[in-house]
Amino acid sequence: MPTLKFPRQEPIGSPMGNIIRSLFVAAMCAGLAGCAVEEEDPVAAEIALLKQDFPPMADRPPADPTNGVADDAAAARLGQKLFFEQRYSENGQVSCATCHNPGTAYQDDRNNTALGLDFTGRHTPTVLNAAYVVDPETDTNWMFWDGRKDSMWSQALGPPEDAKEMGGSRMGIAFMLYDLYKEEYEAVFGAMPTLRDEDGTALFATEGKPGTNAWDALSAEDQTAFSRVYSNFGKAIAAYERLVVSGNSAYDKWYAEVVDGGAADSSHLSASARRGLSLFIGKAACGTCHNGAAFSDGGFHNTGVEQSGPHLPAEDYGRADGMASMVADEFNCAGEFSDHPNKERCAAAHAEDLEARQGAFKTPPLRNVALSAPYMHTGTLETLAEVVEFYDDGGSDSGFSGEKDEEIVPLNLSESEQADLVAFLESLTGEDVPAELTTEPELPPDP
Repeated sequence: MPTLKFPRQEPIGSPMGNIIRSLFVAAMCAGLAGCAVEEEDPVAAEIALLKQDFPPMADRPPADPTNGVADDAAAARLGQKLFFEQRYSENGQVSCATCHNPGTAYQDDRNNTALGLDFTGRHTPTVLNAAYVVDPETDTNWMFWDGRKDSMWSQALGPPEDAKEMGGSRMGIAFMLYDLYKEEYEAVFGAMPTLRDEDGTALFATEGKPGTNAWDALSAEDQTAFSRVYSNFGKAIAAYERLVVSGNSAYDKWYAEVVDGGAADSSHLSASARRGLSLFIGKAACGTCHNGAAFSDGGFHNTGVEQSGPHLPAEDYGRADGMASMVADEFNCAGEFSDHPNKERCAAAHAEDLEARQGAFKTPPLRNVALSAPYMHTGTLETLAEVVEFYDDGGSDSGFSGEKDEEIVPLNLSESEQADLVAFLESLTGEDVPAELTTEPELPPDP
């Protein structure tokens, strides 16, 4: 495994800071004669914490400066077609939608791990609301469980060339775009390289990627041209995925009436879900990692998930491997294919030799979590009740790489408290994504 070390990922607006501040004040007053501490209204304290660390989702996700067409409507229309397109996979039967199925909350519930051409070693994360989990200091939207990609568009470039997922190649994808989508591509990105002569004969090998003879035979200039087309392919898909948003959940409606509107209560949360919310931001400390508009700090944590189950590798180093891959990735934020105007801000540009996060995995967003079973990077917990029980136990004692985060300790929740937490998590289910985005658009016929 790698020895790269990076700065520790701090949560985006972690409520743990509020807890620490409260303990600090209490400790100071305990040592001072005559120090009076006013009792704070617990409901008012919760409202203040919700305003600070659990804001509602904005109508649009944060901007992505690495993708110049992130919010371009024509790019999104092209990206939707490419999301459902199967013809660039090795067998012509696998698309992005195979593992990010709109019918199952844009993830894969067929098995514990994703199944493309073969089984992968991890469960498929959902695309729903994924664009909202962004570190504002580095403009980083970490992708995959290990964060080996630092933007949505670069993530879209991983599976097509992966032997277990789609088994395609960037040269093959460039030819597919040239033959099937040239007009739509050029309307967004400008002229494509000339890949065929006037008779339609290919001027290059029609398949190839780094590490193959066809790729090695290209000049450096031609390699860059193919990679440029490939990066634009990913940017179009990301433009579509940024529209895959589901908000206005029961929690959001409650928040609008109680937190923003000042009402004493709201019927949008059941009594059980309301108790679950108090547990979530309080005793259960879920909000330590699951905070922000999408209920994810965007960071990486070792929660002690046992590496045991079908299709799983014996060892999974998680973020420790992902960091090294991200820095070496030609498509990262600091690379030549990124559109970021100030690449010094990129996380890859500031990588240092600090402690690696062995066995740590990305905090998944919790919106619509009730729809995205199975859970964890292993896909081995089938229900939210099992997830809550797992954290109530303090995670597993062994069977995982690295050391558990110190925050992962037994919670000693009662059965009714665990049920209340589940009720709150279910209240995060938002409205359906519009049907015009979840259905396969009309694709061009074979040439």
